[in-house]
Amino acid sequence: MKKIIFLAISFSLLSSCSSSSDEVTSKPESPKPEVPVKSKKIIEVKQDNKLVYTFTYNSDGKISEIGNYSNTGSLFSTTKVEYTNGFETRRSTYNLQNQLYNYHTYIYTGKHISERAIYSREPSTGKELLVQRTYYTNDPSKSDHNLTGVQYYDGSGALVAKSDITYIDSNGSSSTFVYNAAGKKTNSTLWMRDNAIAWDKVLDPFTYQHEHNTTSVTDNNLIDGTTTGYNIEYTYDSSNYPLTAKYSFSNGVKYTYTFTWQ
Repeated sequence: MKKIIFLAISFSLLSSCSSSSDEVTSKPESPKPEVPVKSKKIIEVKQDNKLVYTFTYNSDGKISEIGNYSNTGSLFSTTKVEYTNGFETRRSTYNLQNQLYNYHTYIYTGKHISERAIYSREPSTGKELLVQRTYYTNDPSKSDHNLTGVQYYDGSGALVAKSDITYIDSNGSSSTFVYNAAGKKTNSTLWMRDNAIAWDKVLDPFTYQHEHNTTSVTDNNLIDGTTTGYNIEYTYDSSNYPLTAKYSFSNGVKYTYTFTWQ
């Protein structure tokens, strides 16, 4: 399983129970989020009946902890979320020995995020390395769909790649171009989204600044000419929250996510 967790990188660059009272509808042609709905929180995600994520919320209703599970369904790490004056300022991920090995920090300009940095940390030595830096526009009139670019670093702290993101519709669908350290364009990726309620925003609300679900990803390797990607088919409840997501990859791999809300 290529579990998508925290890093919003080009697809090839990484290569790699819901309530019984919910009314299930299969893959609606046009979800209608404009209809007033009761707000729900996602509490659990399973892949083919094995746990992938569990979510805990604080007294303010904001995400406070994420349990991350392996392919076997066993817990392998926990991410804790910190806030300052109501704003999310840090996410720290710990292994089963409660040792910090990854964290995210956020920089704000006023009430709007302008930069996120991701660091890896070697638990045995405490050595920290910058892995990724993400930039956002700071437009008070545009609260979402404002990710502009990402920079990726190697183990020595050298810039190895960067991406530029352009949004192409009101759902948050986007086109991404990836460049290597020399400035050569290496990949182009198309992310398509629907207009239903996103299940994965809670994983990292600053990754895409999106509100809707990804329906397909198509990555073109501009070096060797190959194309890879995946499609996702959803079922939704009567309030437009996703209940299942069936992933179909270009290499033949398939699996299904099941989402539990409350």
